[in-house]
Amino acid sequence: MRRLCYFYKIVSTGSPSYLFKYLPASTISPRYPNCFTSFRCRTISFQNSFFPHTVSQWNHLDPEIRSINTYQIFRNTLLKRIKPLNNSIYNIHDPLGIKLLCRLRFGFSHLREHKFRHNFLNTLNPMCSCSLEPETTTHFLLHCPNFTNLRLTLMSNLNDIDPTISSLDDANLVNLLLFGKDSFNNKKNKKVLEKTIEFLKTSLRFDESLF
Repeated sequence: MRRLCYFYKIVSTGSPSYLFKYLPASTISPRYPNCFTSFRCRTISFQNSFFPHTVSQWNHLDPEIRSINTYQIFRNTLLKRIKPLNNSIYNIHDPLGIKLLCRLRFGFSHLREHKFRHNFLNTLNPMCSCSLEPETTTHFLLHCPNFTNLRLTLMSNLNDIDPTISSLDDANLVNLLLFGKDSFNNKKNKKVLEKTIEFLKTSLRFDESLF
């Protein structure tokens, strides 16, 4: 985290100049914005040095994090990833379902974008099997055509729980599916998370070994 925070200062302010001049060229790709060309490393020692290592970690951050324009917000966002707040599971008694839900909450699941970001050797790119876009949590839950029918059932069930859910944008809807909603009572949040877990288990996307 400290390396990334210092790297952010170099990228955003261009100082100190003696370090800024060593930044590699930025990539030109709408799919991977604000990324940098990776270093070619012939030795492990060089690979683990500041710029090669940090550029690699930077490129694996979510695009939204790389685009943050305030240092304090960037730092706090990284801290939340390292020390996430406890989130309720609303007394749901489903060990497998809770495990799948928590993996999505932490961004460490079977989804290819998660595995690619965490340098899994068997995941060479983050693209979904549908070939439309990276297999992020949002893509899997809301957009992947491989799960359209299951998603229609999920959204119908959510609409029965609370009709206002259908009007949420992608970010708030994903947050609702994973954590519930502050304005909902515990009973309603429990129903939402149960429907999310049902979607996760019925998709069979997480049946294979993670490693």
